[in-house]
Amino acid sequence: MEPGLHDGSWVVMMPRPGWLPTVGEVVVARHPERAGYEMIKRVAAVSRPRRLVWLAGDNRAESTDSDQFGPIPAALMVGRVILAVRPWPPRLLLRRPTRLWL
Repeated sequence: MEPGLHDGSWVVMMPRPGWLPTVGEVVVARHPERAGYEMIKRVAAVSRPRRLVWLAGDNRAESTDSDQFGPIPAALMVGRVILAVRPWPPRLLLRRPTRLWL
């Protein structure tokens, strides 16, 4: 599967520290093994009694996610992604402007 975000993409996040997300949401979470590193992943499963979240990347073959580090505590959740904006492709930025005739 293609990654949902590409290099240079911007995201808008709703801060919700420590909340328990629902399956399918795209979230920002602190990495459980790398201090100071935040990651954007999709929620694959949630264990409500234990407050654990299983995260998965959209590109499973290339992603570092819960397959490597296991489920993470809900306390590591930072927020929910509410908007993702892809950058303009360079070929569109370098084109000559089209002249409009009114």
